[in-house]
Amino acid sequence: MANVGFKPPHSGEDSADAASPFDASGALSQLPGIGPKRAALLAERGIVSVEDLLLTFPSRYLDWREIKAIHEIIADETAVLAGRLVNLNERPMRGSRWRRLLSGWLQDGQGARLRVVWFNAPPHLRQRFAAAEVRVQGKVTRAADGHLEIVHPEVYIPAQDPPLALQPSYRIGDLIGQRLVRAAIDRALAAAQELPAAMPDEFRARLQLPSLAQALRYLHQPPPEADLDALRAGATPAHRALAADELFAFELALELEREHARQRAGISFAAGSVMADRFIDRLPFKLTAAQRRAIAEIRADMQSPAQMNRLLMGDVGSGKTVVALWAAINAVDHGYQAAVMAPTELLAEQHYAAFQKLCGAPAIRCALLRGNLPAATRRGVLDFLRSGAPGVVFGTHALIQRTVEIPRLGLAVIDEQHRFGVFDRVRLQALGPRADMLLLSATPIPRSLARVLLSNLEVSTLEERPAGRPVVATIIAAEQELDTVWSKVRQEVERGNRAYCILPLIESDDRQDMAVTTAAADLRSGALAGLRIGVMHGRLPADEKDAVMREFRDGKVQVLVSTTVIEVGIDVPAATVMVIMGAARFGLAQLHQLRGRIGRGTQPGFCYLVADGAARRKLKVLVEKTAGAEIAQADLELRGPGDLFGARQAGPLPLRYAHWIRDLDTILRIRDFAREWLRSDPALSSKSSRGARKALAHLLEAGSRSALFAG
Repeated sequence: MANVGFKPPHSGEDSADAASPFDASGALSQLPGIGPKRAALLAERGIVSVEDLLLTFPSRYLDWREIKAIHEIIADETAVLAGRLVNLNERPMRGSRWRRLLSGWLQDGQGARLRVVWFNAPPHLRQRFAAAEVRVQGKVTRAADGHLEIVHPEVYIPAQDPPLALQPSYRIGDLIGQRLVRAAIDRALAAAQELPAAMPDEFRARLQLPSLAQALRYLHQPPPEADLDALRAGATPAHRALAADELFAFELALELEREHARQRAGISFAAGSVMADRFIDRLPFKLTAAQRRAIAEIRADMQSPAQMNRLLMGDVGSGKTVVALWAAINAVDHGYQAAVMAPTELLAEQHYAAFQKLCGAPAIRCALLRGNLPAATRRGVLDFLRSGAPGVVFGTHALIQRTVEIPRLGLAVIDEQHRFGVFDRVRLQALGPRADMLLLSATPIPRSLARVLLSNLEVSTLEERPAGRPVVATIIAAEQELDTVWSKVRQEVERGNRAYCILPLIESDDRQDMAVTTAAADLRSGALAGLRIGVMHGRLPADEKDAVMREFRDGKVQVLVSTTVIEVGIDVPAATVMVIMGAARFGLAQLHQLRGRIGRGTQPGFCYLVADGAARRKLKVLVEKTAGAEIAQADLELRGPGDLFGARQAGPLPLRYAHWIRDLDTILRIRDFAREWLRSDPALSSKSSRGARKALAHLLEAGSRSALFAG
């Protein structure tokens, strides 16, 4: 992390920035070349202010220092070439006489030539290029007549232009053009000094990191001596400075939430619970040691007068539901109500049915609240809840509608908590401001990362599988072995079991065998002809997805061809085999969750990961490991948190710059900084905390879309 060799590309920047006419938080229209139309295009990408533009980093850098000879280049590569532009010819474009086409040749010192073409070229371009030694950069393509050419190359004239070594390229350049993006950012950098840092200067100095203004200049205008490999890897001190700043705000948010949770008055469920103990005694199976430990931790939390804020983590099938039902019964036995919210109606129904089956206690009233209940039934459930009578209600988002009142809410349980936004949780807890909160998650999180992301929660972990639950055999299969795989699927189905076939795409693209719709049709007419095959994917309406899952559960559908929407699904004990096509397209953690959907009965399960080539080596982790945390750690090292916690699984992280493996020790230091700062300024009311307050506001906005920021 030491700031070795870091030099801002320009000196004297502080004085220039102090006179900046730009407002960093103001609209993009302040910048030349950004009118209403372009501003609207950028707004669609979430770039609204000058600050947003400054924090939009290059997707890559063009290295003008690496020059290739023309005779070495091939089609479809991006290259930098040097020479003179000769035989330039300008003429009106066909069908548009007011637009000009400029074409000619780049000729190097060996006499080799490459055609260059500009459409709608500005009038001065031909004169500017005449007789000048130039460098051009662009993608080499092969024209219809067989010649290699570059269309719309970037041109750099060493004798006329400022020194250029590394040139940033931005993904938003397809909206308004790279040259205009760079020009706008160059002007916006004048306002960089106005951006308040979340992290105080004293902590930044301890980490030997540059200021935010220096870091932004370095990334947008890298000096000639910059390390290109470090820039591409996001491993420069500039990247680390930005990562440290947002991590400081994130750790402040977690510490503030943790402190608020300690101070929030809860309900003390002080006495023991006969009903809850009887529930454990009547279970048709023995609890694992991990389940017993989790219940003891939850019991202690519920006995405390402070509000419980606990996350129960465990792999699919590890027994989280039983622990949650114990907590619900404990609340009911003390005269309170409990609410269990699930992301889908099928999952809510499953919990409701499990409660009725396992509790066997008619004294405990329970109800199911979902969106499509008949009006009379819904009124009855709402009246029951409004009465404050002890009981348990199971439901979906229907629980947090305005018409719902739960005046004696003592415990709120949220299953698959990563499927809900923070404000969904807030709305549920608002039904009972003193209620304890228990979050359930099957998303595997590496222990190292959990130390950072979940420091505002108490965490219980279920590492064991319930006794008698068979192990799922994981087999890596090549595509040429699919005949054997489909034979195994048919064999299992003919024995009365069911099968999943998981694919990454819904509709066909260049790889038709990766798409649900095509694969289902092929299986019906080919390898699985005669079997009852259903299709499910995310574009189906919710009621159709529920109908397909019910048919699969009940055996009307024997093989379910689906995308990963079954990741959060109902228990189907008869499902014993899963085939995952294109397995390399998924993260290891997601594959682990998917295979958790089989082997949930008494019969052994078989998960086939279909992949070829180098991808098979990565997938061996799933053959060798069964613990979710270990698999998640391997996934993190391979793919990074953007995939491990992408929108598909857990909502977007409100962090953009941190490197979770390389920077973990620094992240833990920053957590200590946040705690130290809050001891000196607990209300963040000082002038030095201005940047932290602003950063926290941004995180709160991101938190409305992220389940990992519990604010």
